[in-house]
Amino acid sequence: MNKLTLIFALLAALSIAGCATSGGGSSSDDNATSASTSSGSGRDALQVSDAEITSSIQQAFSQDDLLSKANISVNSNQGVVSLSGRLSARAANRAVSVARAAPGVRRVLWASIEYIPE
Repeated sequence: MNKLTLIFALLAALSIAGCATSGGGSSSDDNATSASTSSGSGRDALQVSDAEITSSIQQAFSQDDLLSKANISVNSNQGVVSLSGRLSARAANRAVSVARAAPGVRRVLWASIEYIPE
Protein backbone atom coordinates (compact mmCIF):
# COMPACT_ATOMS: atom_id res chain seq x y z
CA MET A 1 0.00 0.00 0.00
CA ASN A 2 2.87 2.37 0.76
CA LYS A 3 4.35 1.77 -2.71
CA LEU A 4 1.04 2.68 -4.34
CA THR A 5 0.73 5.86 -2.28
CA LEU A 6 4.31 6.80 -3.12
CA ILE A 7 3.72 6.22 -6.85
CA PHE A 8 0.62 8.42 -6.89
CA ALA A 9 2.40 11.14 -4.91
CA LEU A 10 5.30 11.02 -7.35
CA LEU A 11 2.95 11.21 -10.35
CA ALA A 12 1.16 14.19 -8.82
CA ALA A 13 4.44 15.96 -8.07
CA LEU A 14 5.72 15.39 -11.60
CA SER A 15 2.45 16.64 -13.08
CA ILE A 16 2.59 19.81 -11.00
CA ALA A 17 6.27 20.34 -11.83
CA GLY A 18 5.55 19.91 -15.54
CA CYS A 19 2.78 22.51 -15.43
CA ALA A 20 4.97 24.95 -13.51
CA THR A 21 7.86 24.73 -15.97
CA SER A 22 5.65 25.03 -19.03
CA GLY A 23 3.74 27.98 -17.64
CA GLY A 24 0.59 25.89 -17.33
CA GLY A 25 -0.02 26.08 -21.07
CA SER A 26 -2.00 23.44 -22.87
CA SER A 27 -0.29 20.53 -24.55
CA SER A 28 -0.13 20.23 -28.31
CA ASP A 29 -0.88 16.50 -28.07
CA ASP A 30 -4.27 16.02 -29.76
CA ASN A 31 -4.80 12.62 -28.15
CA ALA A 32 -4.61 13.99 -24.61
CA THR A 33 -7.66 15.74 -23.24
CA SER A 34 -7.03 17.69 -20.04
CA ALA A 35 -9.39 17.25 -17.11
CA SER A 36 -9.49 19.11 -13.83
CA THR A 37 -9.91 17.23 -10.58
CA SER A 38 -12.51 19.03 -8.59
CA SER A 39 -14.05 16.17 -6.66
CA GLY A 40 -14.87 17.37 -3.18
CA SER A 41 -12.07 15.22 -1.76
CA GLY A 42 -9.91 18.24 -0.96
CA ARG A 43 -7.28 17.48 -3.59
CA ASP A 44 -5.75 20.43 -5.41
CA ALA A 45 -6.97 20.92 -8.97
CA LEU A 46 -4.47 19.32 -11.33
CA GLN A 47 -4.47 19.23 -15.09
CA VAL A 48 -3.97 15.59 -16.08
CA SER A 49 -4.50 14.24 -19.60
CA ASP A 50 -6.74 11.26 -20.23
CA ALA A 51 -3.74 9.34 -21.57
CA GLU A 52 -1.88 9.97 -18.29
CA ILE A 53 -4.92 8.93 -16.25
CA THR A 54 -5.33 5.69 -18.21
CA SER A 55 -1.62 4.89 -18.01
CA SER A 56 -1.49 5.63 -14.28
CA ILE A 57 -4.45 3.35 -13.57
CA GLN A 58 -3.11 0.53 -15.75
CA GLN A 59 0.25 0.77 -13.98
CA ALA A 60 -1.44 0.71 -10.56
CA PHE A 61 -3.48 -2.35 -11.61
CA SER A 62 -0.32 -4.14 -12.74
CA GLN A 63 1.31 -3.53 -9.35
CA ASP A 64 -1.70 -4.71 -7.31
CA ASP A 65 -1.61 -8.38 -6.27
CA LEU A 66 -5.36 -8.84 -6.77
CA LEU A 67 -5.60 -6.94 -10.07
CA SER A 68 -2.31 -7.75 -11.81
CA LYS A 69 -3.71 -10.86 -13.52
CA ALA A 70 -7.18 -9.42 -14.19
CA ASN A 71 -8.00 -8.37 -17.73
CA ILE A 72 -9.47 -4.91 -17.14
CA SER A 73 -9.93 -2.41 -19.93
CA VAL A 74 -9.44 1.23 -18.89
CA ASN A 75 -10.65 4.28 -20.81
CA SER A 76 -10.78 7.91 -19.75
CA ASN A 77 -12.71 10.84 -21.20
CA GLN A 78 -12.30 14.23 -19.50
CA GLY A 79 -11.38 12.53 -16.23
CA VAL A 80 -14.33 10.12 -16.28
CA VAL A 81 -12.86 6.62 -16.21
CA SER A 82 -14.77 3.64 -17.59
CA LEU A 83 -13.68 0.13 -16.72
CA SER A 84 -14.68 -3.16 -18.30
CA GLY A 85 -13.65 -6.70 -17.62
CA ARG A 86 -14.38 -10.16 -16.35
CA LEU A 87 -13.42 -10.49 -12.70
CA SER A 88 -14.56 -11.32 -9.17
CA ALA A 89 -16.70 -8.90 -7.17
CA ARG A 90 -13.81 -8.38 -4.77
CA ALA A 91 -11.44 -7.52 -7.62
CA ALA A 92 -14.05 -5.20 -9.16
CA ASN A 93 -14.39 -3.25 -5.91
CA ARG A 94 -10.62 -3.04 -5.59
CA ALA A 95 -10.31 -1.83 -9.21
CA VAL A 96 -12.73 1.03 -8.55
CA SER A 97 -10.83 2.05 -5.40
CA VAL A 98 -7.48 2.00 -7.18
CA ALA A 99 -8.84 3.92 -10.19
CA ARG A 100 -10.44 6.59 -7.97
CA ALA A 101 -7.08 7.23 -6.29
CA ALA A 102 -5.36 8.13 -9.58
CA PRO A 103 -4.59 11.82 -10.16
CA GLY A 104 -7.08 13.59 -12.43
CA VAL A 105 -9.93 11.10 -11.98
CA ARG A 106 -13.32 12.76 -11.54
CA ARG A 107 -15.53 9.67 -11.66
CA VAL A 108 -15.19 5.90 -12.17
CA LEU A 109 -17.86 3.85 -13.96
CA TRP A 110 -18.18 0.22 -15.01
CA ALA A 111 -18.91 0.19 -18.75
CA SER A 112 -19.14 -3.60 -18.81
CA ILE A 113 -18.48 -6.16 -16.12
CA GLU A 114 -18.90 -9.91 -15.97
CA TYR A 115 -18.56 -11.33 -12.48
CA ILE A 116 -16.75 -14.62 -12.03
CA PRO A 117 -16.55 -16.72 -8.87
CA GLU A 118 -13.49 -16.24 -6.67
